[in-house]
Amino acid sequence: MEFLTSFGISPDQQLTLMAWGIGGSFIALLLAGMTNRVVVFANGGDLMWTLSIFLAPIASFVIAASLVPEGKEFEDETVAMVVMGVGGVIAVVGCLKTIFSSIKHNGLVLGIVVAIFKILAAVLAAVCAIGFLGKIFEDNASFASRMIGLVFFGLLLWVMRKLINGDEVQARRSELKSA
Repeated sequence: MEFLTSFGISPDQQLTLMAWGIGGSFIALLLAGMTNRVVVFANGGDLMWTLSIFLAPIASFVIAASLVPEGKEFEDETVAMVVMGVGGVIAVVGCLKTIFSSIKHNGLVLGIVVAIFKILAAVLAAVCAIGFLGKIFEDNASFASRMIGLVFFGLLLWVMRKLINGDEVQARRSELKSA
């Protein structure tokens, strides 16, 4: 980040640029997926491996934190560190599987672009899902607030389901080859 600061871009502007990049990636991926031009997620397993990039570390942190006795340091508990390591390994494997799957279904150049967009979009999806779930289960939230959170969480799930388009893209590509 120091590199961008030397060009006069403040840390707040850097965060804003990253947010626009992540949001733009999500929109580009959504449009490409909805028009069946590229394979976003070949199947449900492909989606889960992409989501594991962010969900595995979060889940492993929650599990590891529950294993640390009160008053002890996180780093001093071997079992907690092992659980965190397993979460990290799963995240790395998820990242590699996402990249290789994108290349397999879209070719090298487009596959790398799609993989980057998928990873960035997964960040946005994970943040949104956590936010919506937090809104639904918040202690002092009103009924209307919970329903809005539930609707948006459902909408997010629907969008993710629509992005599983491997079969549709393959059918479209076969159609174009035969024409």
